Amino acid sequence: MGSIESYETAKGRRYRALYRRPDKKQTQKRGFTTKKAAELFLATTEVDIAQGRYLDPSLARVTVADWLQTWLAARGDLRATTRSRVENIIEKHIVPELGTIPIGNLARLRVQESASALPGAPATVRKIVNVLSGALRFAVEDGRLASNPAQRLKLPKPTKTRKRYLSHDQVAALAQAIDQAKDGREYGYGLVVLVLAYCGLRWGELSGLRIGDLDLDANHPRLTVAQTVVADKGYQRIEPPKDYEHRSIPIPAFLVGLLRAQIAGRPADAPVFYGIRTGTWLRNHVYRVGWFDDAAAAVGIKGLTPHELRHTAASLAVSAGANVKAVQRMLGHASAAVTLDVYADLFDDDLDGVAMALNQAAMQSDVANLLPKAA
Repeated sequence: MGSIESYETAKGRRYRALYRRPDKKQTQKRGFTTKKAAELFLATTEVDIAQGRYLDPSLARVTVADWLQTWLAARGDLRATTRSRVENIIEKHIVPELGTIPIGNLARLRVQESASALPGAPATVRKIVNVLSGALRFAVEDGRLASNPAQRLKLPKPTKTRKRYLSHDQVAALAQAIDQAKDGREYGYGLVVLVLAYCGLRWGELSGLRIGDLDLDANHPRLTVAQTVVADKGYQRIEPPKDYEHRSIPIPAFLVGLLRAQIAGRPADAPVFYGIRTGTWLRNHVYRVGWFDDAAAAVGIKGLTPHELRHTAASLAVSAGANVKAVQRMLGHASAAVTLDVYADLFDDDLDGVAMALNQAAMQSDVANLLPKAA
């Protein structure tokens, strides 16, 4: 059992509650102005200890800045690029505002005020808050906090912008414009557009594509996504594919001859597409500045990004009759639900075609006999 003791201070009599923590070490809580307040604290604490809910107050004295570093060091699951992004968020957006506050003193209102003052688009704000919330959730799991003050905040809702999808003719015009630029055809940079638009690769997957990842001699030619190349603090890094899953993607037959010419005479471990000066993995920035951006503007689609060709691949596949599961596998989404969420507009349009096909099939069956006869 604990006890209450009084002591004198310059401001008058104060009380302290003495008790033993679950590890049997004695500790105390000082500063109560009344004996009743000290007794209430002691009674509540003893109940929490008995029911396994006790939190050692000393563990919550660590500052937000120090705890974020502890949490980040424990996250061995993060990719290097993700770690760099999180470090940047912590340094620029969280520590300047909240870094000196002990996590035990971090009130929900203070976190909400900080989140409301964050600059940037709604999606950017949510990424910043998610970092803080993830670190504080770990503090809860570590027995330092009773609850997460960064959970369920009122945040701006992201606005969905309509995706831009290119037609077959626009893809061809873009690829041709790049091939007509200096060295474009020689290095296969127009072919980059076709592979992105018809195979649905992410840029890092295309950059990391090796000659040995292509199987052009199979009855159904395929490419394997076995690695991705990412830019991290100015350096290129090879990482496993997103979600750590290799995937096999069918190659449209018209691309086979173009790819054969692109890889002819080079070893299996060489990149399919490479930088002119480096001879290694093609960088997104270099490709855009040197060829892509000007070509897109020249064919009337200024501001286009290579990633939008991945959206185009989804659109062209759906318009060709591919179902959601096939599109999911091509794009490497974790589930068909993700594909439907990202490309809901494509499948909404496809529903009209489904209704027309169902109507045609029904009218050729006995269902037609159920309809009233025309007068």
